[in-house]
Amino acid sequence: MSQSPTTQFTGNPHVVRLSASLLDRRDADCDYFAAVKARPQLWPQPSEKRRYAPWETFPLGLVMDALNLVEFNGVPADEALASVLGGARNSVHPGVSAWVRHACHTYLETAESMAAVLASEGVELRPERNPRIVQGGRSPTEMRSLTIWGRWYGSPDGAVVEFRRMRLRRPLGTADIPSTQAMAYVAAAGKQVADPAKLYTTIPVPVRPVPVPRRVRVVEVGLTAGMDQILLDTTDLEEINRTYSANVRPATTRLLAGGGRTPGQDCAECKARASCEALPHAPGLLGLDGQGTHRRTWSITTSRYYQVCPAQAHLRELRLPGDWETSPAAERGRNVHSWLEAAHGRGRPCTVADLPEVDADGLGVADGLMEREDYARARPYLLQHLGVCPLHGPGEISEVRPEPKMAVYDPHADVVVLSHPDLLRRVDGRLVYREQKTSAVPRGISAENALEMVPQLALAIRLISAGVFGGTDGLVELEQLTPASAEVLTFDAADPATVSAAGQVVLDRVRAWHRDVTFRATPGPWCRFCPVSRWCPDASGSIARTADDLAFDPVTGELLAGPGLTDSHVEAITAALAEPEADDEPPF
Repeated sequence: MSQSPTTQFTGNPHVVRLSASLLDRRDADCDYFAAVKARPQLWPQPSEKRRYAPWETFPLGLVMDALNLVEFNGVPADEALASVLGGARNSVHPGVSAWVRHACHTYLETAESMAAVLASEGVELRPERNPRIVQGGRSPTEMRSLTIWGRWYGSPDGAVVEFRRMRLRRPLGTADIPSTQAMAYVAAAGKQVADPAKLYTTIPVPVRPVPVPRRVRVVEVGLTAGMDQILLDTTDLEEINRTYSANVRPATTRLLAGGGRTPGQDCAECKARASCEALPHAPGLLGLDGQGTHRRTWSITTSRYYQVCPAQAHLRELRLPGDWETSPAAERGRNVHSWLEAAHGRGRPCTVADLPEVDADGLGVADGLMEREDYARARPYLLQHLGVCPLHGPGEISEVRPEPKMAVYDPHADVVVLSHPDLLRRVDGRLVYREQKTSAVPRGISAENALEMVPQLALAIRLISAGVFGGTDGLVELEQLTPASAEVLTFDAADPATVSAAGQVVLDRVRAWHRDVTFRATPGPWCRFCPVSRWCPDASGSIARTADDLAFDPVTGELLAGPGLTDSHVEAITAALAEPEADDEPPF
């Protein structure tokens, strides 16, 4: 690690329990979090008692429990589901129950099809209750183990072993990534855990020997799409060992080394949070007077979903698979933002030379970022941007940071607050935080209503005034682009009245969410556009029109009628429609 975990923890750093899925790290994930998580005998000092949600937060675990009853006890699927959902330790949201039922039946149907294919080869696989593990070390105090979480199958003679990784939506893995290669290694070289209940509680884990397989299969099953993908099916165990040595061991070494710290989604569950110098603390940032149910993450996107429908916010927080339809408006917004991120990353102003005609041989900054037809839709907005490009000045511009991802911890609320500014820069040493919005027509957003309509501005003001950026003085800007206009609204984060108004907006957005434990659905026209409505028993199929008779284009997700008559709820709906598809499959 860049900083040894023993300087901030008590316990033994030499005991490692690594789940193969933890190797699926993304750019936005924190390396230090993974390194600490893989060391189960390290504990933060001073210690803190972890609080847990009063609702079920792991829908896939419920699916696994139901499948255990079906495959190991012979319980019919519907009876197993009724038992698991009815006997859950914590409350289960109706939408979660709907997905769990779908996922369980989907898996069993997929498994039946897979069994038929193998039967045609003369292979019979039976479910195995006891998972497999690879472990070793010079002593129990210097023990390393590699585990994988999913479902195990084997032929009666032990010649064929199959591991199935469960995916919430659809298969995503490939044969050439370290996690898949690690799973193959555990299947090929692992021993069976004698008692599954001791897999995560005992070091070393009691095991029993099993025959060395002659054939190893690693399969992914998508529980929503009903798809299976064979990632590996081989009789070459030597190749599995070579791949493990060449790829998995170096990846594991890098992961356990820790590296840099990247505050973000991982912070809420990280054992290093209390002493992490990379995570700013801002007591009272959200204005809440209590710590809620447990430590969670929150962002303006969370509040947007919650304002539209608490059930939608809850199901998306649990990362239930949704039905996203990529709209032209959403694509256009993403393309404009990606172009601006690339252009501003150069550290110089945007000019007309950066925006060639659509039929030009090269597209300048847009080359490699988007297709030509996407560029054609984005270019009118970008041409308007030239007149308000923040890098033109006036003033001396420094510390330009396009699209940084940020996390801040509010200990009074016990909430990790996530934010994603479109651009940070300093002008004559003063911080300026800019947000950008694109729309086909003016949205009726003015200096008088902008904090309410675009609450990320209010959060930005609160972040600056709380000293998150190293001082309490700064400006917040909103750049509004249409094909025919560009406007920038500016707010002074040092003005007491502005700070007070921003604080009230943020509090209004977070207070109900922070106290909620049921997340009831609020059906309405927006159900037509809700990606998780298929799991919601209360979803409405009414036409896409609000109480104020503001109509939305179901194709683009943009306001069609009544510009200038918007309100914050309508803005939340339209902003939610423009959100990109969430494909952040959890690493189980």
